[in-house]
Amino acid sequence: MRKHLLIGLLLFYIPSLLMAGGDNRPAGARSAALGHASVALGDLWSAFNNQAGLARIENISAGAYYENRYMLKELGYKAAAFAYPGKMGVVALSFNHFGYSAYNESKIGLAYARAFGQFLSFGLQLDYQMARLAESYGNRNFITFEAGMQANITSNLILGMHVYNPVNAKLSEYNDERAPVIFRLGAAYQITNDIMLTSEVEKDVNLKANVRAGIEYRLIPLIHLRAGISTFPGTNSFGVGIFTGDFIIDISASYHHVLGFSPQASLQYKF
Repeated sequence: MRKHLLIGLLLFYIPSLLMAGGDNRPAGARSAALGHASVALGDLWSAFNNQAGLARIENISAGAYYENRYMLKELGYKAAAFAYPGKMGVVALSFNHFGYSAYNESKIGLAYARAFGQFLSFGLQLDYQMARLAESYGNRNFITFEAGMQANITSNLILGMHVYNPVNAKLSEYNDERAPVIFRLGAAYQITNDIMLTSEVEKDVNLKANVRAGIEYRLIPLIHLRAGISTFPGTNSFGVGIFTGDFIIDISASYHHVLGFSPQASLQYKF
């Protein structure tokens, strides 16, 4: 009964979370704990959040992420990424999958990021998107791209910008259905060596703006505590990062006052 009620609420209360074909979904439990205010961050999960951040990666890295959205396996979200830094920049391959047999979306991304000096980095990613809805809808596949930039305004302040699908790629001829065009602008500010604030505004051209903010506190070098908020949909989030050797373990959860909890976890390894 709960499962059918929640899926019904998703369909009628916030349809963009489930039926936004070709949507751009963030990844990484660190990002999730910070309310997904991640456009100015630089780590492996920048392959999903802002490819310019990949330029900060110094080691070959691989990781996997899982989110159990609203505690429903039908809304499970899986993602994985691999990044290879070289002399001419960083190349990354990413994959994500959302949904179940009746409705699902997948994306394969190939990204390239490069830093220009100490103050500026750019990233570009080619995306192949796949969407499937059972019965008469069938499969919908399309190609698009996304791009981002990060600028070190000061030693403590980083500005990030990102655009997804600026070409307004078409999903279907029926009703001229198109994937969303999404812009993001934000910043990360290192208040002290142990405290960082991050915030951003995301604007889907078809939806109202989503404001996100988060805080990260380094309790000790091995443990980072995080919390965040997001306004559309309204959620609160929290989590912890554990740094042990070459592994980074991130655990988080977000809470929606109607739909409940969504736990997330990601594992990253540096070679």
